[in-house]
Amino acid sequence: MSSPNFKLTSLSKLFLDLKAELKAVSGETSVSVDNCVNRILSKDIFAKYDNPPFDNSAIDGFALNEDINATIDNFSLLEGLVKPGCKATVALQKNEGIKILTGAPIPSGATRIIFKENTKQQDQKIYFVQNDVKENNIRLQGEDFKKGDLLFKKGNQIRITDLAALIGSGNSSVPIIKPLKVGLITTGNELKSNIERQSSSSFIFDTNFVPLNRVLKSWGHSVVSIGSVGDNLDLLRDKIHDNLERVDVFVTTGGVSTGKEDFVAQFLNREAQVINWRIAIKPGRPFICAKLGNKYIFGLPGNPVAAFICALIILRPSLGRIGGEKTWFKPLSFKTKANFVKQKRSGRSEFLRANLNQEDGSVSIYPFEGSSRLSSLSWSNGIIKLNDDEQNIEKGDLIDFIPYQSFF
Repeated sequence: MSSPNFKLTSLSKLFLDLKAELKAVSGETSVSVDNCVNRILSKDIFAKYDNPPFDNSAIDGFALNEDINATIDNFSLLEGLVKPGCKATVALQKNEGIKILTGAPIPSGATRIIFKENTKQQDQKIYFVQNDVKENNIRLQGEDFKKGDLLFKKGNQIRITDLAALIGSGNSSVPIIKPLKVGLITTGNELKSNIERQSSSSFIFDTNFVPLNRVLKSWGHSVVSIGSVGDNLDLLRDKIHDNLERVDVFVTTGGVSTGKEDFVAQFLNREAQVINWRIAIKPGRPFICAKLGNKYIFGLPGNPVAAFICALIILRPSLGRIGGEKTWFKPLSFKTKANFVKQKRSGRSEFLRANLNQEDGSVSIYPFEGSSRLSSLSWSNGIIKLNDDEQNIEKGDLIDFIPYQSFF
Protein backbone atom coordinates (compact mmCIF):
# COMPACT_ATOMS: atom_id res chain seq x y z
CA MET A 1 0.00 0.00 0.00
CA SER A 2 1.38 3.40 -0.96
CA SER A 3 2.04 6.09 1.61
CA PRO A 4 -1.16 7.99 2.30
CA ASN A 5 -1.53 11.71 1.72
CA PHE A 6 -4.70 11.90 3.80
CA LYS A 7 -5.27 12.62 7.46
CA LEU A 8 -5.49 9.60 9.71
CA THR A 9 -7.84 9.31 12.69
CA SER A 10 -6.19 8.62 16.04
CA LEU A 11 -7.24 5.52 17.94
CA SER A 12 -8.53 7.66 20.82
CA LYS A 13 -10.68 9.69 18.40
CA LEU A 14 -12.00 6.48 16.82
CA PHE A 15 -13.02 5.20 20.25
CA LEU A 16 -14.77 8.49 21.07
CA ASP A 17 -16.71 8.31 17.80
CA LEU A 18 -17.66 4.68 18.32
CA LYS A 19 -18.78 5.26 21.91
CA ALA A 20 -21.03 8.07 20.70
CA GLU A 21 -22.41 6.17 17.71
CA LEU A 22 -22.82 2.53 18.70
CA LYS A 23 -26.12 1.46 20.27
CA ALA A 24 -27.24 -1.89 21.62
CA VAL A 25 -29.44 -3.72 19.14
CA SER A 26 -30.28 -7.16 20.52
CA GLY A 27 -33.44 -8.35 22.24
CA GLU A 28 -33.72 -10.57 25.33
CA THR A 29 -33.95 -14.28 26.02
CA SER A 30 -33.01 -16.69 28.79
CA VAL A 31 -30.61 -19.63 28.93
CA SER A 32 -29.75 -22.34 31.42
CA VAL A 33 -26.93 -21.56 33.81
CA ASP A 34 -24.62 -24.02 32.05
CA ASN A 35 -24.98 -22.06 28.79
CA CYS A 36 -24.61 -18.50 30.09
CA VAL A 37 -20.83 -17.94 30.12
CA ASN A 38 -19.82 -14.81 28.14
CA ARG A 39 -23.46 -13.74 27.82
CA ILE A 40 -24.64 -10.26 28.82
CA LEU A 41 -27.31 -10.01 31.51
CA SER A 42 -30.53 -8.33 30.41
CA LYS A 43 -31.78 -7.96 34.00
CA ASP A 44 -30.37 -7.70 37.50
CA ILE A 45 -29.84 -11.08 39.19
CA PHE A 46 -30.94 -11.55 42.81
CA ALA A 47 -30.34 -14.43 45.20
CA LYS A 48 -33.31 -16.76 45.57
CA TYR A 49 -31.82 -18.52 48.61
CA ASP A 50 -29.43 -17.78 51.43
CA ASN A 51 -25.87 -18.98 51.11
CA PRO A 52 -25.03 -20.96 53.15
CA PRO A 53 -28.65 -22.16 53.34
CA PHE A 54 -28.22 -23.16 57.01
CA ASP A 55 -25.60 -22.93 59.74
CA ASN A 56 -23.01 -25.65 59.06
CA SER A 57 -19.57 -26.81 60.08
CA ALA A 58 -16.50 -25.45 58.29
CA ILE A 59 -14.29 -28.34 59.48
CA ASP A 60 -14.17 -31.95 60.60
CA GLY A 61 -14.01 -32.01 64.38
CA PHE A 62 -16.22 -31.74 67.45
CA ALA A 63 -19.25 -29.53 67.99
CA LEU A 64 -19.15 -28.17 71.54
CA ASN A 65 -21.55 -26.39 73.86
CA GLU A 66 -18.94 -24.37 75.70
CA ASP A 67 -19.65 -22.45 78.87
CA ILE A 68 -17.68 -19.27 78.31
CA ASN A 69 -17.74 -18.52 82.04
CA ALA A 70 -16.12 -21.84 82.97
CA THR A 71 -12.48 -22.80 82.52
CA ILE A 72 -12.42 -26.51 81.81
CA ASP A 73 -10.28 -28.55 79.43
CA ASN A 74 -12.57 -31.51 78.83
CA PHE A 75 -16.05 -32.17 77.51
CA SER A 76 -18.43 -35.13 77.67
CA LEU A 77 -18.50 -36.85 74.26
CA LEU A 78 -21.96 -37.94 73.12
CA GLU A 79 -22.45 -40.98 70.93
CA GLY A 80 -23.03 -40.43 67.23
CA LEU A 81 -21.79 -38.41 64.27
CA VAL A 82 -23.40 -35.35 62.68
CA LYS A 83 -23.03 -35.78 58.90
CA PRO A 84 -23.75 -33.60 55.85
CA GLY A 85 -27.14 -34.17 54.29
CA CYS A 86 -28.72 -35.26 57.56
CA LYS A 87 -30.74 -33.25 60.02
CA ALA A 88 -28.99 -32.67 63.35
CA THR A 89 -31.35 -34.16 65.94
CA VAL A 90 -29.07 -33.96 68.98
CA ALA A 91 -29.20 -31.05 71.44
CA LEU A 92 -25.97 -30.29 73.29
CA GLN A 93 -26.03 -29.35 76.93
CA LYS A 94 -23.31 -27.32 78.63
CA ASN A 95 -19.84 -28.92 78.36
CA GLU A 96 -21.03 -31.58 75.93
CA GLY A 97 -19.66 -32.34 72.47
CA ILE A 98 -20.25 -34.59 69.47
CA LYS A 99 -18.32 -35.55 66.35
CA ILE A 100 -19.21 -33.51 63.25
CA LEU A 101 -18.11 -33.44 59.59
CA THR A 102 -17.56 -30.51 57.24
CA GLY A 103 -20.85 -29.23 55.83
CA ALA A 104 -23.01 -30.89 58.46
CA PRO A 105 -25.77 -28.80 60.11
CA ILE A 106 -24.91 -27.32 63.51
CA PRO A 107 -26.57 -29.17 66.43
CA SER A 108 -28.80 -27.23 68.77
CA GLY A 109 -26.79 -25.75 71.63
CA ALA A 110 -23.44 -25.84 69.82
CA THR A 111 -21.34 -22.69 70.35
CA ARG A 112 -18.35 -23.62 68.21
CA ILE A 113 -16.53 -26.40 66.34
CA ILE A 114 -12.99 -27.43 67.28
CA PHE A 115 -10.39 -29.29 65.24
CA LYS A 116 -10.02 -32.97 66.00
CA GLU A 117 -6.23 -32.49 65.74
CA ASN A 118 -6.30 -30.25 68.85
CA THR A 119 -7.87 -32.93 71.04
CA LYS A 120 -7.61 -36.46 72.34
CA GLN A 121 -10.43 -38.83 73.30
CA GLN A 122 -10.47 -40.90 76.46
CA ASP A 123 -13.32 -42.50 78.40
CA GLN A 124 -16.00 -40.64 76.45
CA LYS A 125 -14.23 -37.38 77.18
CA ILE A 126 -12.67 -34.81 74.82
CA TYR A 127 -9.45 -33.21 76.09
CA PHE A 128 -7.47 -30.34 74.61
CA VAL A 129 -3.89 -31.40 73.88
CA GLN A 130 -2.54 -28.11 72.49
CA ASN A 131 -3.39 -24.44 72.47
CA ASP A 132 -6.83 -23.89 71.01
CA VAL A 133 -7.50 -20.89 68.79
CA LYS A 134 -10.88 -19.54 69.83
CA GLU A 135 -12.52 -19.71 66.40
CA ASN A 136 -16.05 -21.01 66.12
CA ASN A 137 -15.59 -22.59 62.63
CA ILE A 138 -19.31 -22.20 61.95
CA ARG A 139 -20.54 -21.05 58.56
CA LEU A 140 -23.55 -18.93 59.37
CA GLN A 141 -26.68 -19.04 57.25
CA GLY A 142 -26.58 -16.20 54.71
CA GLU A 143 -23.10 -14.98 55.64
CA ASP A 144 -22.11 -15.05 51.94
CA PHE A 145 -25.37 -13.63 50.56
CA LYS A 146 -29.00 -13.59 51.64
CA LYS A 147 -32.20 -14.21 49.73
CA GLY A 148 -33.03 -11.03 47.82
CA ASP A 149 -29.44 -9.72 47.66
CA LEU A 150 -28.34 -8.22 44.34
CA LEU A 151 -25.67 -10.51 42.89
CA PHE A 152 -25.08 -9.25 39.34
CA LYS A 153 -26.20 -6.08 37.60
CA LYS A 154 -27.85 -5.81 34.21
CA GLY A 155 -25.17 -5.44 31.52
CA ASN A 156 -22.58 -7.60 33.27
CA GLN A 157 -20.91 -10.30 31.22
CA ILE A 158 -21.12 -13.67 32.95
CA ARG A 159 -17.76 -15.33 33.62
CA ILE A 160 -16.92 -18.89 34.56
CA THR A 161 -16.14 -17.62 38.05
CA ASP A 162 -19.76 -16.42 38.39
CA LEU A 163 -21.33 -19.84 37.88
CA ALA A 164 -20.98 -21.06 41.47
CA ALA A 165 -22.77 -17.98 42.85
CA LEU A 166 -25.55 -18.33 40.25
CA ILE A 167 -26.09 -21.99 41.10
CA GLY A 168 -25.73 -21.49 44.85
CA SER A 169 -28.31 -18.70 44.79
CA GLY A 170 -30.88 -20.87 43.02
CA ASN A 171 -30.69 -19.18 39.61
CA SER A 172 -30.97 -22.07 37.19
CA SER A 173 -32.20 -19.86 34.34
CA VAL A 174 -30.39 -16.65 33.43
CA PRO A 175 -31.94 -13.67 31.54
CA ILE A 176 -29.54 -12.52 28.83
CA ILE A 177 -29.34 -10.17 25.89
CA LYS A 178 -29.62 -12.23 22.73
CA PRO A 179 -26.17 -12.95 21.28
CA LEU A 180 -25.26 -10.68 18.39
CA LYS A 181 -25.63 -12.28 15.00
CA VAL A 182 -22.37 -11.35 13.30
CA GLY A 183 -22.20 -11.83 9.54
CA LEU A 184 -18.61 -12.75 8.65
CA ILE A 185 -17.36 -12.11 5.10
CA THR A 186 -13.83 -12.52 3.74
CA THR A 187 -12.95 -10.89 0.43
CA GLY A 188 -10.32 -11.41 -2.25
CA ASN A 189 -9.95 -13.26 -5.55
CA GLU A 190 -6.87 -15.01 -4.22
CA LEU A 191 -8.51 -16.75 -1.26
CA LYS A 192 -9.16 -20.45 -0.89
CA SER A 193 -10.49 -22.22 2.20
CA ASN A 194 -8.26 -24.71 3.97
CA ILE A 195 -10.32 -27.60 2.61
CA GLU A 196 -10.01 -26.53 -1.00
CA ARG A 197 -7.16 -27.68 -3.17
CA GLN A 198 -4.74 -25.05 -4.33
CA SER A 199 -4.99 -25.49 -8.08
CA SER A 200 -2.77 -22.51 -8.82
CA SER A 201 0.23 -20.84 -7.25
CA SER A 202 -1.73 -17.58 -7.31
CA PHE A 203 -4.12 -18.77 -4.58
CA ILE A 204 -3.55 -18.46 -0.83
CA PHE A 205 -5.41 -20.04 2.06
CA ASP A 206 -8.07 -17.94 3.77
CA THR A 207 -6.41 -17.60 7.17
CA ASN A 208 -8.87 -15.00 8.46
CA PHE A 209 -12.23 -16.75 8.53
CA VAL A 210 -11.57 -19.60 10.96
CA PRO A 211 -9.62 -17.55 13.57
CA LEU A 212 -12.16 -14.70 13.50
CA ASN A 213 -15.04 -17.16 13.68
CA ARG A 214 -13.56 -18.66 16.86
CA VAL A 215 -12.73 -15.25 18.34
CA LEU A 216 -16.27 -13.95 17.79
CA LYS A 217 -17.81 -17.06 19.32
CA SER A 218 -15.49 -16.85 22.32
CA TRP A 219 -16.91 -13.37 22.97
CA GLY A 220 -20.41 -14.83 23.12
CA HIS A 221 -21.60 -13.84 19.64
CA SER A 222 -23.40 -15.99 17.11
CA VAL A 223 -21.56 -16.11 13.77
CA VAL A 224 -23.47 -16.17 10.48
CA SER A 225 -21.09 -17.55 7.87
CA ILE A 226 -21.68 -15.55 4.71
CA GLY A 227 -18.54 -16.87 3.03
CA SER A 228 -15.91 -15.41 0.76
CA VAL A 229 -16.49 -12.85 -1.98
CA GLY A 230 -14.16 -12.17 -4.89
CA ASP A 231 -13.02 -8.68 -5.80
CA ASN A 232 -16.28 -7.60 -7.40
CA LEU A 233 -18.35 -4.64 -6.22
CA ASP A 234 -21.68 -6.01 -7.41
CA LEU A 235 -21.12 -9.40 -5.76
CA LEU A 236 -20.14 -7.70 -2.52
CA ARG A 237 -23.19 -5.45 -2.60
CA ASP A 238 -25.47 -8.44 -3.21
CA LYS A 239 -23.89 -10.44 -0.39
CA ILE A 240 -24.45 -7.63 2.09
CA HIS A 241 -27.94 -6.61 1.00
CA ASP A 242 -29.11 -10.23 0.73
CA ASN A 243 -28.09 -10.82 4.36
CA LEU A 244 -29.14 -7.53 5.96
CA GLU A 245 -32.11 -9.12 7.72
CA ARG A 246 -30.13 -12.16 8.87
CA VAL A 247 -27.53 -10.34 10.95
CA ASP A 248 -27.12 -7.55 13.49
CA VAL A 249 -23.66 -6.52 12.32
CA PHE A 250 -21.20 -7.36 9.55
CA VAL A 251 -17.48 -8.02 9.86
CA THR A 252 -15.45 -8.14 6.65
CA THR A 253 -11.79 -8.69 5.89
CA GLY A 254 -9.85 -7.17 3.00
CA GLY A 255 -10.73 -4.52 0.45
CA VAL A 256 -10.59 -1.58 2.85
CA SER A 257 -7.68 0.44 1.49
CA THR A 258 -7.68 3.04 -1.32
CA GLY A 259 -6.88 0.87 -4.34
CA LYS A 260 -9.21 0.54 -7.32
CA GLU A 261 -10.16 -2.99 -6.28
CA ASP A 262 -10.68 -2.22 -2.59
CA PHE A 263 -14.39 -2.72 -2.97
CA VAL A 264 -15.42 -2.84 0.70
CA ALA A 265 -14.19 0.72 1.15
CA GLN A 266 -15.77 1.80 -2.13
CA PHE A 267 -19.12 0.23 -1.28
CA LEU A 268 -19.28 1.76 2.21
CA ASN A 269 -18.22 5.21 1.01
CA ARG A 270 -20.90 5.17 -1.70
CA GLU A 271 -23.84 3.56 0.09
CA ALA A 272 -23.31 3.74 3.85
CA GLN A 273 -22.69 6.32 6.55
CA VAL A 274 -18.97 6.05 7.23
CA ILE A 275 -18.17 6.48 10.92
CA ASN A 276 -14.41 6.39 10.44
CA TRP A 277 -11.86 5.20 7.92
CA ARG A 278 -8.06 5.00 7.93
CA ILE A 279 -6.81 4.93 11.51
CA ALA A 280 -3.41 5.99 12.86
CA ILE A 281 -2.52 2.52 14.10
CA LYS A 282 -0.05 -0.18 13.12
CA PRO A 283 -1.00 -2.75 12.07
CA GLY A 284 -4.49 -2.04 10.76
CA ARG A 285 -4.38 1.46 9.26
CA PRO A 286 -7.03 0.87 6.53
CA PHE A 287 -9.71 -0.21 9.06
CA ILE A 288 -13.17 1.19 8.23
CA CYS A 289 -16.46 1.23 10.11
CA ALA A 290 -19.83 2.38 8.81
CA LYS A 291 -23.59 2.07 9.18
CA LEU A 292 -25.83 0.77 6.42
CA GLY A 293 -29.44 1.45 7.36
CA ASN A 294 -29.50 0.30 10.98
CA LYS A 295 -26.71 -2.27 10.61
CA TYR A 296 -23.08 -1.64 11.53
CA ILE A 297 -20.28 -2.85 9.28
CA PHE A 298 -16.67 -3.24 10.42
CA GLY A 299 -14.10 -3.65 7.66
CA LEU A 300 -10.89 -5.27 8.88
CA PRO A 301 -7.69 -5.31 6.82
CA GLY A 302 -6.99 -8.41 4.77
CA ASN A 303 -3.57 -9.18 6.21
CA PRO A 304 -4.20 -11.81 8.91
CA VAL A 305 -2.12 -10.23 11.69
CA ALA A 306 -3.68 -6.81 11.11
CA ALA A 307 -7.14 -8.36 11.02
CA PHE A 308 -6.52 -10.23 14.27
CA ILE A 309 -5.07 -7.21 16.10
CA CYS A 310 -7.89 -4.93 14.90
CA ALA A 311 -10.40 -7.53 16.07
CA LEU A 312 -8.90 -7.50 19.57
CA ILE A 313 -8.41 -3.76 19.89
CA ILE A 314 -11.45 -2.39 18.04
CA LEU A 315 -14.01 -5.14 17.48
CA ARG A 316 -13.97 -6.45 21.05
CA PRO A 317 -15.23 -3.21 22.68
CA SER A 318 -17.39 -2.22 19.70
CA LEU A 319 -19.31 -5.48 19.51
CA GLY A 320 -19.57 -5.47 23.29
CA ARG A 321 -21.28 -2.08 23.14
CA ILE A 322 -23.66 -3.21 20.36
CA GLY A 323 -24.30 -6.42 22.27
CA GLY A 324 -25.33 -4.60 25.44
CA GLU A 325 -22.21 -4.34 27.62
CA LYS A 326 -22.67 -1.46 30.05
CA THR A 327 -19.03 -0.33 29.98
CA TRP A 328 -16.54 0.09 27.15
CA PHE A 329 -14.25 -2.94 27.25
CA LYS A 330 -10.62 -2.36 28.19
CA PRO A 331 -8.17 -5.28 28.30
CA LEU A 332 -6.07 -5.80 31.40
CA SER A 333 -2.45 -4.75 30.96
CA PHE A 334 0.59 -4.35 33.15
CA LYS A 335 3.96 -2.63 33.06
CA THR A 336 7.04 -4.71 32.39
CA LYS A 337 10.58 -4.21 31.09
CA ALA A 338 11.38 -4.09 27.40
CA ASN A 339 13.96 -6.58 26.18
CA PHE A 340 14.26 -4.78 22.85
CA VAL A 341 15.07 -1.48 21.15
CA LYS A 342 12.43 0.20 19.01
CA GLN A 343 12.20 3.43 17.04
CA LYS A 344 8.59 4.45 16.41
CA ARG A 345 6.93 7.19 14.42
CA SER A 346 5.15 9.76 16.57
CA GLY A 347 1.43 10.31 16.03
CA ARG A 348 0.19 6.74 15.74
CA SER A 349 -0.50 3.85 18.09
CA GLU A 350 1.42 0.64 17.52
CA PHE A 351 0.63 -2.87 18.69
CA LEU A 352 3.66 -5.16 18.65
CA ARG A 353 3.44 -8.93 18.78
CA ALA A 354 5.27 -9.77 21.97
CA ASN A 355 6.40 -12.66 24.12
CA LEU A 356 6.52 -12.37 27.90
CA ASN A 357 9.43 -14.25 29.44
CA GLN A 358 7.92 -16.20 32.34
CA GLU A 359 11.23 -16.33 34.23
CA ASP A 360 12.34 -12.70 34.41
CA GLY A 361 9.15 -10.88 33.33
CA SER A 362 10.81 -9.07 30.43
CA VAL A 363 9.14 -8.79 27.04
CA SER A 364 10.59 -9.40 23.58
CA ILE A 365 9.02 -8.45 20.26
CA TYR A 366 8.80 -10.40 17.03
CA PRO A 367 11.78 -9.43 14.86
CA PHE A 368 9.73 -8.85 11.70
CA GLU A 369 6.85 -6.38 11.46
CA GLY A 370 5.04 -7.64 8.36
CA SER A 371 1.37 -8.28 9.09
CA SER A 372 1.22 -11.37 6.87
CA ARG A 373 3.65 -13.39 9.03
CA LEU A 374 1.32 -16.01 10.49
CA SER A 375 4.02 -17.53 12.69
CA SER A 376 4.26 -14.28 14.67
CA LEU A 377 0.86 -14.91 16.25
CA SER A 378 1.73 -18.39 17.47
CA TRP A 379 5.14 -17.13 18.68
CA SER A 380 3.59 -14.34 20.75
CA ASN A 381 1.56 -14.55 23.97
CA GLY A 382 0.38 -10.96 23.95
CA ILE A 383 0.88 -7.52 22.50
CA ILE A 384 2.68 -4.35 23.51
CA LYS A 385 0.82 -1.09 23.10
CA LEU A 386 2.86 1.99 22.21
CA ASN A 387 0.81 5.18 22.43
CA ASP A 388 0.75 8.01 19.90
CA ASP A 389 3.36 10.11 21.69
CA GLU A 390 5.80 7.28 22.45
CA GLN A 391 8.81 7.11 20.14
CA ASN A 392 12.12 5.55 21.13
CA ILE A 393 12.05 2.46 23.36
CA GLU A 394 15.30 1.29 24.94
CA LYS A 395 16.07 -1.96 26.76
CA GLY A 396 14.84 -1.80 30.33
CA ASP A 397 12.13 0.81 29.63
CA LEU A 398 8.76 0.11 31.20
CA ILE A 399 6.13 -0.64 28.58
CA ASP A 400 2.48 -1.82 28.56
CA PHE A 401 2.01 -5.55 27.93
CA ILE A 402 -1.44 -6.97 27.22
CA PRO A 403 -1.74 -10.79 27.46
CA TYR A 404 -3.98 -12.34 24.82
CA GLN A 405 -6.03 -13.88 27.64
CA SER A 406 -7.17 -10.36 28.58
CA PHE A 407 -9.39 -10.28 25.52
CA PHE A 408 -11.25 -13.54 26.24
